[in-house]
Amino acid sequence: MAPRRATGRPRDSREAVRRAAEREFAAHGLAGAGVDTIARRAGVNKAMIYYHFNSKLGLYREVLRDGFRALLADARAVLDQPLTPIDKLDAYVSVLLRAAARRKHLVPMMLREIAGGGRQLDPETLRLLTGLFQVVRQILDEGRRRGDFREIDPLLTHLMIMGAGILYSANEPLRVRIDRLKLIDGPVKVPFGAEPFVKHLGAILRGGLCRVHESHDHA
Repeated sequence: MAPRRATGRPRDSREAVRRAAEREFAAHGLAGAGVDTIARRAGVNKAMIYYHFNSKLGLYREVLRDGFRALLADARAVLDQPLTPIDKLDAYVSVLLRAAARRKHLVPMMLREIAGGGRQLDPETLRLLTGLFQVVRQILDEGRRRGDFREIDPLLTHLMIMGAGILYSANEPLRVRIDRLKLIDGPVKVPFGAEPFVKHLGAILRGGLCRVHESHDHA
């Protein structure tokens, strides 16, 4: 029988385990995460972890997949918005930054996977990741069909956006310290939040993607 809350309603032990695992994997990675710690935080018997996820690796992958499924759903929703292709790219970048802020475990987990060559990412998890690339490619294809965008490599564009977004989200604690210590002189402001990043990356994308429609008028 599933454990019960004080209210007497059945408790979703699977969800409780996954939530507890998010914190543990973000802090310690797969190798350093403790199954006992996850079970204690979830308020379940350790056997429930193996009942729901078969292994610690199975739990780890499900934590990543759950985050990527939600991120991919939000990213695909951008495609249906009544926006120009370049504005859709802005919206897509905003989705990435919001996901990093809401699901704080994703960025540290992905940084470890990138550093380790993605050894723990099985085909199902990788398919979810490549779904994000498909969103970027569809936006770029729409922009080319409309004559708004130059021909540009969609995979490299995706990697640039993803890499910049992950790094920006990950280094916020460093930016906080730099700002508090006043280590940057002059008028440069240390950026915080999604808006300055979306605006700056959007300017770079516009410069690299958008065709310049030159006037043929002569003085």
